Amino acid sequence: MTALRAVLAAEIGLQLGTLDLDISLSIAPGEVVALLGPNGAGKTTVLRSLSGLQPIDRGHITLDDTALDRGRDGPMPQPPEQRPIGVVFQDYLLFPHLSVLDNVAFGPRSRGASRREANAAALAWIERVGLAEHAAAKPSAISGGQAQRAALARALATEPRLLLLDEPLAALDASTRATVRRDLRRHLDEFEGATVLVTHDALDALALADRVVILEDGSVTQDGLIGEVTDRPRTPYVAELLGVNLLRGQARDGGNGDHVIDVDGARSVVTIAERAEGATLLLIRPNSISLHRNRPDSSARNQWHCQISGFDLLGDHVRVRLGGDIDLVAEVTPSAVGELGLVEGSSVWASVKATDITVYPG
Repeated sequence: MTALRAVLAAEIGLQLGTLDLDISLSIAPGEVVALLGPNGAGKTTVLRSLSGLQPIDRGHITLDDTALDRGRDGPMPQPPEQRPIGVVFQDYLLFPHLSVLDNVAFGPRSRGASRREANAAALAWIERVGLAEHAAAKPSAISGGQAQRAALARALATEPRLLLLDEPLAALDASTRATVRRDLRRHLDEFEGATVLVTHDALDALALADRVVILEDGSVTQDGLIGEVTDRPRTPYVAELLGVNLLRGQARDGGNGDHVIDVDGARSVVTIAERAEGATLLLIRPNSISLHRNRPDSSARNQWHCQISGFDLLGDHVRVRLGGDIDLVAEVTPSAVGELGLVEGSSVWASVKATDITVYPG
């Protein structure tokens, strides 16, 4: 099976204040890539560079074999209005004085279409996103979910080859978000170009993207299919995003047939089920960790004395932050907190079976 040729191929290098951005990005036709990273990592700068709002210093941005920007030493970058790119901003940025129809028609009109052609294209997209009965309404008269769909229709009405989504669901309340996320996924499935989705929400990435690119301090620290990234996170940021424990250390023979990891910065070792070599990453899911008031008499090979540093209530479970012999986050039920008498500052024992620890090269 022949691999699809990239619609977007970019090598983006630029210095902007303290940010030194150096990223490679390749996206195939119909592929949705989620760009995630902490604040200040460079995600918005990547979008600005792709859209033409921020010239790059070095590298290139190529869309359908057409160079949009070749860096400081190349020819003048193609201006934003000439790039076949659609953008949905976090706050949608619909023109408040225009109707939904005129907002969506604005894109085709700006690309040279006649009013009649632009309105026909806009009406078709308004119907596709389910806003036909709101075509004459101003943005102030529609809901946040409807505004998001209008912004998407405006971006797609220009028939772009690259779609840039900047936190497209961030402005929505929780009750609306799930419905709009499902609708957005359907439209992305039908889009034949490349899509870059910037988000802070792991659920949005899981629901909408085919592939995840993690950007930290201007560099890519992980790039892979959703399953690859969730199964094997490689940085503390990704582990925290996914709500798992990620430890790094050196594997060695523990004697008596034991395989152990000397964890960086910990005062204890971790026993694992299978032999590993060299630099190693360990993934421990919070719900695999059991908490005890006293040292447990169990078959769990890993038992650590810890102190509770805090709690986070997340729906029907509580995340317990632990420090001491090793830093971890455990997950228990609210009733377990009461039954064990867990309070901040108290001492507990944490245990986890060797077979519940995922190990991979670091």
